Order: sequence, then structure tokens, then C-alpha cells
Amino acid sequence: TGDVSRLCIPDKLLDRPASWCLDIVNAESRRASCFTSAYGKYFKGTGSVLVYEADDSAERRRMPRFELLPPEDREYNADWLAPIRRNGYALRYFSGTELARLFGFSETFAFPSGVTPKQQWKLIGNSLNVRMASRIVKLGLVAAGLIDM
Repeated sequence: TGDVSRLCIPDKLLDRPASWCLDIVNAESRRASCFTSAYGKYFKGTGSVLVYEADDSAERRRMPRFELLPPEDREYNADWLAPIRRNGYALRYFSGTELARLFGFSETFAFPSGVTPKQQWKLIGNSLNVRMASRIVKLGLVAAGLIDM
């Protein structure tokens, strides 16, 4: 994932009331919000952010359940970040390479050097999952009788 510090969401952004809209996931999550080309620019509806252990000396504690729920399923609390910060966790954006993997790009795919994280998000955002798109095309060709399964 490269330099994680470049992907950290600054406190000045997290302290804004709109940060409540962030969709928080962890490395084991099986769902994520749709990633758009506005990822990193807006909080609501542009993609999930990752909670991670920012403090290596933090006790290994299970994250409180509500932080891993989508915003619409959480109870509003003006101090909603306190349990995350208190337990040595932080929030960060996904890297462009991580997004590419989520979208089904090959393990050998890489962005050219010099492409910033924001440029990577914009390029990947709104993409189709490569594996799913190829499967749909194949099913269409089978349905049209052009190929056998």
C-alpha cells in the first residue's frame, strides 16, 4: 500500500460534521461503498475508508460495532470518533492500488510513477469490476449463441 501517512484522513477533515457520513470498513469487511471519481474529495457516497491500527502500542481491542456500520445504520453521536481515537485506531483512504485490486485489476497492474493518490482515485472511481464485466460479456455471448460456455 506504500506510504500510509499519505492516505491518512487529517483530523481537520474528521472534525467536520460531514465526516459522520464516512462509510468505515476494516480489512476483514465483506462490503464497501461504491467508489466514485470524487473519492477523497467528498465524504458522502464516494467510497469507504479503512480503519487501521495507528498506534503500534495500542492494546489489541475489537472495534466497537457501530463504527463498522454504514452511516445510515449508526446512531448519531457528536463525539463518534472518540472510541476510534481512544483505542489507537485511525481512518485512511484506500490507495489506488488497493482500489484497483477491489475492481479486479491484475496483481501486475500498476499506476505510472508520479500519479498522485487523488489522480489514481479519479482514474479508478466509477470503474466496473473487470472480472464481473468480463463474465457479463461472456454470458451475453452465450445467450446470443455466439460461444459455448
